[in-house]
Amino acid sequence: MTGTRWAVLGSANIAAKSFLPAMRDAGGRAVVVGSRNAERARGWADENQVDRVASYDEAINADDVDAIYIALPNHEHVPWAAKAAATGRAVLCEKPLGVDLPDTEKLLRTLDANALVWEAFVFPFHPQTDLLRSQLAELGEVRQIMSEFTFSPPEESNIRWQPDLGGGALRDVGCYCVRLGRLLFDAEPEHAAARVFRLHGVDADTDGILDFAGERRLVFSASMRRPFSTATRIIGTDGELRVSNPFHPNAGDTVQRWADGRMVEEWAADGKPAFQYGVEHIQAVLAGETEPRHLAGTDAGGNARALDMIIAAAG
Repeated sequence: MTGTRWAVLGSANIAAKSFLPAMRDAGGRAVVVGSRNAERARGWADENQVDRVASYDEAINADDVDAIYIALPNHEHVPWAAKAAATGRAVLCEKPLGVDLPDTEKLLRTLDANALVWEAFVFPFHPQTDLLRSQLAELGEVRQIMSEFTFSPPEESNIRWQPDLGGGALRDVGCYCVRLGRLLFDAEPEHAAARVFRLHGVDADTDGILDFAGERRLVFSASMRRPFSTATRIIGTDGELRVSNPFHPNAGDTVQRWADGRMVEEWAADGKPAFQYGVEHIQAVLAGETEPRHLAGTDAGGNARALDMIIAAAG
């Protein structure tokens, strides 16, 4: 669908650097940005080719809006996703949908399973994820996924360091590893173990294990104070997949299949951003061209439950 008109709530970096370019390439148009600071938002709107500025309420209720993207701090996701969904429009809300399972369930209870609300994990829509799933049979019995998502420390003023706003490495990037494990195992975890190092009141590093039925295990590492890495291994009894970036693959990223200690096949990543595939899916749903997949009503509760298991295990 081309010409889908979007409202953006918040002026976070991810909106400017990831969502808006992908939306434009997908044929969408940002008609309004909702903000509490009109003066600051006007400069942001001009810089990012957004038509106009409004309050949050005005943005989600505007007559010329078809879909709403929410890029607010974590603790504001649920209340504004609920208000946005109540307008009947499609909603794409940044992850994590809620700061914990009770917060997430507060929203999910207001939605039916088919409500057009997505938690913004867009990698499931990328063809590389389909490739990974198609190759699992080549690995024998898949026993373990080892995945890390780490990046260099943000400035001390960054909201990721603010516990009251739902900050921390697990909620910011560890949630991706958890979503990947649940997707590839096609199951929910049964047990968790974790260790955490804290800084400024949040987890700066979280290392965890999630056990799934059938002696399967996700081993993951999330950090806000290490060099950038999304290295992931999917290990089976007959081989493994080595994935340089399963979450936001760029040109230059690869998937390799290894067996008997040697690489037997390699695939280059599609350079088209995962965000674009996600936006294209939403717009195709609105156009009646496809059925919705990976809706929050069916996917978000499991991720929130797993994150709470990890937090509880860390103590």
